[in-house]
Amino acid sequence: MKQSRSSVVVIGCVLLLLTWAIAVYGASPSLIALWPAGVALITILVFRQAVLGLLAGSLAGCLLIGGGHLGNAIIGLVQDHFFASMQGSWRIGAILFTLILGSFTVVIEKGGGFESLAKRLLGKTQGNPQRRLETATGLLGLLCFFDGLANSLLLGRITRPLADRVGVTRAKMAYLVDSTSSSVACIAFISTWIATQLSLIQQSIEGRGISDSAYTLFFKSIPQNFYCLFTLILVVLVIWRRWDFGPMKKAKAIPPGEMAETAPSSTSSIWIALAPIIILSISIISLFYLWETRPVFPVTTDKLTAAFSGNAGPYALTVGSIIGLLAACFLFPKKRQRELSPAVSAGAASMLGPLLILVTAWTFGSVLKELGTAKWLADTMSGSFSPDYFPAAIFATGAAISFLTGSSWGTMALLMPLALPAYLDLAPDQPVLLSAVIGAVFSGAVFGDHCSPFSDTTIVSAFACGVTAQDHVITQLPYALLSATVALVIGYVGLGAGLPVWSLLIIGTLLLGGLACAATRQKPKDNAH
Repeated sequence: MKQSRSSVVVIGCVLLLLTWAIAVYGASPSLIALWPAGVALITILVFRQAVLGLLAGSLAGCLLIGGGHLGNAIIGLVQDHFFASMQGSWRIGAILFTLILGSFTVVIEKGGGFESLAKRLLGKTQGNPQRRLETATGLLGLLCFFDGLANSLLLGRITRPLADRVGVTRAKMAYLVDSTSSSVACIAFISTWIATQLSLIQQSIEGRGISDSAYTLFFKSIPQNFYCLFTLILVVLVIWRRWDFGPMKKAKAIPPGEMAETAPSSTSSIWIALAPIIILSISIISLFYLWETRPVFPVTTDKLTAAFSGNAGPYALTVGSIIGLLAACFLFPKKRQRELSPAVSAGAASMLGPLLILVTAWTFGSVLKELGTAKWLADTMSGSFSPDYFPAAIFATGAAISFLTGSSWGTMALLMPLALPAYLDLAPDQPVLLSAVIGAVFSGAVFGDHCSPFSDTTIVSAFACGVTAQDHVITQLPYALLSATVALVIGYVGLGAGLPVWSLLIIGTLLLGGLACAATRQKPKDNAH
């Protein structure tokens, strides 16, 4: 929704005046604690701009801290929070890694290896053409783990003409492409997301006496990132059982006479894509171990644990991504060398928007920390809210915010600085659920990324697969809601009830599998769309 300049000025002035009045004339501690987050959320909802919302919330917080003096608030925001938030190895490493991996993504995309890989997968998988294409799309979605948006654009562009050719609906391909984009990038230990995720975790646990590193907490959160995991499990079931329900049942494939595109005709080697990804992964994992481990041999479990719990994270990610980028550049087709330099530049430039969100997220978290919002939230909830169900509440809140705003990164930036400190204040003796809170923040953020009509990933997936954003939202929403319901009820509520994580994953998988089998019992498995 586009806003006129006058409406921007009016809304901004109203929020500024309200903030000034609260700061000067006083208000209840609850209003003061929540007002910056409210300003940020309102701004994001109205203008669909995560950066603008986070900056507005940060300025509102600084006005409250400075007693309503606008000049002091701006100076404090810039000096004490904005520039200060970009200091330290984790913050600098996050910025560098994100830029380099953006270049890495575009270079291997332009190299053409993924198109060749898609054709190879289509030739290797068994079954009818529709199943082969859907299976290949799922496998490519897992392989293109390093960036959710690039995943959507790349897979959509590759599979769209193939879907038309074999008779798979474009709406179905958009669902498969979208569901294997952010879900995979969110749980991948190497992606354009990971630097943001780690830095938000690190910022939220600083000075809290947590022995685990940000990377260790991230790894522990993966089994409790229920929405992403159940979404990927549902994708497997949908492909296996050819399960269409809701509006997806009415979607129709493009008739052969209306096809306007041809299948990819890349002659590049698949190793143009595979080799850089393998080198990138091995480099980062090896550097984690080699950076601080002395002596290197013999390799032991204790050494590996210590390596991933140490301070090597920003250095290993940055240097490893440089090695991966160099490998991608070396393997870039010689006949197209003129395209290499623009690809590197375009890839880095494509990450400037996400980096702005990241920096403003650090700023917002710093302001909330000084304001004491998380402590107020924990004090308010203590005694009236069981810490065991805190992850469930965070997931539900994150899902609502991400759906309304369409921003996964914006949701993470809003929630992580609130959720982790609030939980640590609420249950200082129960750090066992800390990773579940992290998983809940990520799960809630990805839900809206999948099905919000305002999400960039939703729009790009629809565009790349040749359907309207409205049709994609309508056909994908039932699948997203099913995954979210299982994640909330079986995952987070079950976790609060004391059930082990592995049992919840099994129960959720069996439930989804049972629903898929029951719904397709009378339908031939290989029925074409």
